[in-house]
Amino acid sequence: MPSTMADAVAEIESILDTGIAAIKGLIPMIWVQSKTSPVQFLVSGVAVLLSYLLLTISPPHDPSEPPLIKPRFPVIGHLFGLLNHQVNYFSELFTRYHLPIATLPIGNQKLYVIFDAPLQQAALKAKDMDAQSFMVDFVPRIFGVKQGTVDKLLGKDGVHPNIMGDMEQVFKSALSGDNLQKLASTTLATMADTLNDVDSKKGTKIPNMFLWLQSLLSRSTSKALWGEKHNPFKDHQVIDAQWDFESHLGPLVLGVLPSIVARRAYLARNKVQSALLSYFSARHYETDPSTSYFIRARTRLLKRYDLPDDELAKNEVAITLVATTNVLSTLFWCIAEIWTRPDLLQQIRAEALLAVFGNSQKALSGEDMGTRTITIPATGLDAKCPLLASCFRESIRLASQIVTARRVLKDTMLTDPVSGSSYMLKADTNVMMPAKVVHRNTAVWGADAEGFNPRRFMWEELGPKVERQRKAAFVPFGGGKHMCPGRHFAFTENLALMAALAIGFEIEGLDRSKLKMGDSKRGETAKPLPGLEGGEVVLKKREGWEGVEWEFSC
Repeated sequence: MPSTMADAVAEIESILDTGIAAIKGLIPMIWVQSKTSPVQFLVSGVAVLLSYLLLTISPPHDPSEPPLIKPRFPVIGHLFGLLNHQVNYFSELFTRYHLPIATLPIGNQKLYVIFDAPLQQAALKAKDMDAQSFMVDFVPRIFGVKQGTVDKLLGKDGVHPNIMGDMEQVFKSALSGDNLQKLASTTLATMADTLNDVDSKKGTKIPNMFLWLQSLLSRSTSKALWGEKHNPFKDHQVIDAQWDFESHLGPLVLGVLPSIVARRAYLARNKVQSALLSYFSARHYETDPSTSYFIRARTRLLKRYDLPDDELAKNEVAITLVATTNVLSTLFWCIAEIWTRPDLLQQIRAEALLAVFGNSQKALSGEDMGTRTITIPATGLDAKCPLLASCFRESIRLASQIVTARRVLKDTMLTDPVSGSSYMLKADTNVMMPAKVVHRNTAVWGADAEGFNPRRFMWEELGPKVERQRKAAFVPFGGGKHMCPGRHFAFTENLALMAALAIGFEIEGLDRSKLKMGDSKRGETAKPLPGLEGGEVVLKKREGWEGVEWEFSC
């Protein structure tokens, strides 16, 4: 039994040397055997090759590191598991081993996976766990920017400082106070226009609810961000290209012949970048007063790093995509869950009516509202409509399948704040934190964790202990200093839209049997499976509410 870490390492090296020597001794024997039995030669050769790979390629594992989960197939088993099952592979491993954290050997590398919510929170707050390293690897491949551009922005060119500190301030200023209010107001004004365009008698026929919401969010959010007059996403073909890029960008990560290997995403990306290039070249971010503070401040900051317009256009493809992708799926699933449960819809409708009208008997009694304008107060709905807010969070919990990634900068001891167990994370090792595992953990969320429970986030009904536990295990926005800065904006616009829909509209034809959530491929929120988006629906104004015009206040 080794008494020190050095002794343990020496013993492991001795075992490896002995195994390799033994394999080398077998090679002459296999050569002789090949003269008499080619089949046995082939089988023996493959066995020796796999044994050699296992002994020479597998990374060393320190006993103080997270427990090792060996692949079922040597060396590359975990890689195949991730390729075949994607984010679900993490859920399968947790179901099989029930470990809070584990080490996965993949070839001559290893990967740490954190399955436990308190440990994920500890990792997200750790100083020596870096999110920026992944930008160096993936941003040039996915968005086509030059490596030199990434080096500039991260302060690796020897000239410029790291941009992240200043960029965090841009996000903080843009998504708070008056700037957030203006952003939300513009977004909701476009949504109000769409609701007011619904035909009072026939309603609006919607062949696909998911695609309808996709268009609505793209139009309203891009207008709020980029301005009304010169919005590069004003052209629906650019919006379609953005979503085409999002749906097919996976192969771009390989960084190999993107115009061939990932042609559809490559062409879609080019179309979006072309629209953005025209926008930046004409300096519309400076000349159009309706441009958001966020775009104006962000662009000015990037220009200080000497980015030419074509590189700026490539880099900013992500902006509208990030602002809409996760919001779209969670909004869709929340609407689908509420509007296919008539009793739940009635409860939320009553809650929203009370929040908007107080004790107005006319509104609450269902009398004809006549011709009038009704204003939905977007701020404060989280507190005034706790059941609606709980439904939205529950939709996020089920749909969010993000995988938060970090890279360990130096050897770090990570301690579970609940159990007190500590684990050594080695420098230059990647860490993955799958949200789906903690979002479906029955120990936290109950035996029905796989299903939709509209009251799962009704804190007053659950008590402070359960509230603390569930808040710690609710990680759709990441955590630490990299927590999603737009989460409050998303809550504001979505709750306001759903409150208006609940009060004044019916969604007829939404078919529960035609709804099925797909699995995330790359760690994004889960979309409905093609053909299972709920079927064709009709959005109609409720009886007695046909003459109402809708607006939102922030």
